[in-house]
Amino acid sequence: MDATFYGTVKLVSGEEVIAQVTPAEEEGVEFYILSEPIIVDNNQTIDDIKGIAYSNLVPRKWLQYSGEDMAIVYKDKVLTVSELDEFGIDFYKNALVIARVSSPLKKRVKTNKHKGYLGSIEDARAIF
Repeated sequence: MDATFYGTVKLVSGEEVIAQVTPAEEEGVEFYILSEPIIVDNNQTIDDIKGIAYSNLVPRKWLQYSGEDMAIVYKDKVLTVSELDEFGIDFYKNALVIARVSSPLKKRVKTNKHKGYLGSIEDARAIF
């Protein structure tokens, strides 16, 4: 596993992260570079009236408030790493879109660069 692959990383904290994984080593320290990491929460609800249990998967960015799409995880914090199959890769790509959209971190539009109308109040007053 020397090249980048789609994988799932189980951390000692209990979290399971899905990402593009790149194993790396620098100065004798081994780590994984996780690109666009997400986690998937499994929400379960029970409808008492119908007697049915519902289960839905809710993807979200692993680091919700980070502006970066990469994270470094040291090997001593990892229990196991597994490569995703084709179904897992398709699920990850679809879940990544949902996780990006639902992220609480939104990029702020700078009004100086994106004004829309480039005139000023003084120019408008001069015309009238």
